[in-house]
Amino acid sequence: MLSASEARIAVLENLPNLSTESVTLRGALHRALAVDIIAEADIPPFDNSAMDGFALRSDDADGASNSQPVKLKLAGEVKAGDVGSEPLRPGSSVRIMTGAAIPPGADAVLEQELVALEGGLLEIKAPVSRGRNFRRRGEDVLRGATVLRKGTVLGAASLGVLASLGVAHVEVFRKPKVAILTSGDELVDVDEPLRPGKIRNSNAYTLYALLEEDSCEPFDLGRARDDEAELRSKISEGLTRDLLVTSGGVSVGKHDLVLKTLKELGVQIKFWKVNIRPGMPMAFGIYQAPESLVRTLVFALPGNPVSTMVTYMQFVRPALRKMTGSLETTQPFHLLARLEHDVIKQDGKRHFTRGILRNEKGQFFVRTTGSQSSGVLSSLVAANCLVIIPEELAEIKAGCDIEVELL
Repeated sequence: MLSASEARIAVLENLPNLSTESVTLRGALHRALAVDIIAEADIPPFDNSAMDGFALRSDDADGASNSQPVKLKLAGEVKAGDVGSEPLRPGSSVRIMTGAAIPPGADAVLEQELVALEGGLLEIKAPVSRGRNFRRRGEDVLRGATVLRKGTVLGAASLGVLASLGVAHVEVFRKPKVAILTSGDELVDVDEPLRPGKIRNSNAYTLYALLEEDSCEPFDLGRARDDEAELRSKISEGLTRDLLVTSGGVSVGKHDLVLKTLKELGVQIKFWKVNIRPGMPMAFGIYQAPESLVRTLVFALPGNPVSTMVTYMQFVRPALRKMTGSLETTQPFHLLARLEHDVIKQDGKRHFTRGILRNEKGQFFVRTTGSQSSGVLSSLVAANCLVIIPEELAEIKAGCDIEVELL
């Protein structure tokens, strides 16, 4: 049985590279760049005012004080979008709006609330420093600079920078196409009557949502009964995608047929069972279509709802990040927190325990959400982290520092 770290390495060592595509900026959110972005212009493209005020020559305000104010002639106005082409003469100033181009000759902008204006004259009662309230040409981005690197996952700020550079289309790695298959005779869909012995198919919805969060194109194959012919048909369809993610049917029960069916269809199982809780009976494999270079990654996840989500976050999500060229780490973000109560475990597995993390004056504290049954999905709703309890520890006392993984 592999450890969690060994299983993650086995997954990350067997990933295909995805092709790229050109998309509009509105279609690029959360996508990873496939090329470096080099600035073809300065941002901003000209010196401009950081606020509403009056553009002036700082030398003209030398020696200004409450007792001896300096008076400057108001020579005009520059609005945002206008260009003040006339040089600013000594002893004069112009009203200027935020974002407007600084007129030639001016080297400072004085805030309008600090100026008394009467009869076309500005009264200034303190010296003004050179460059005050200036936004210099290129202070954000210089022409020729590498603004965004290949693998950067594009967020709102990144898209804004691309727009300011005039980049209307951008080359990104394409979205992985992922098939979802949930299996089990006990499952009914959300809009079906809940008959005795049945449960609703929550995994189809959590997996679909997780894949959308990871900028994939999910395709729900529906649910399959514990029937070899039905499983074979649906799994065969799923093997035409980049990934196939199944839930249920991978344990050792008489009717756990997913692993058997995968093998019969030619999926090479890289590992089955990971020394973790929840989620031990998961499997990972690769399907190579006959006479094709296309490979499909197969993640056979356990059917218990929490096990499905935890194994997705620990193994599927890192694979998707690496496949899509993301520079983001394939490891989730971890930090240390002080445990608020004793924790005891009865086995030698690595536990991913649902927890609630809080910050008290710079010190992190964590407690568990109560029941850690792999069927209690509501505990993941309450959680904002996973508490990592290593394999070798059987008991951790309150007050000890422990590793947590942010959700």
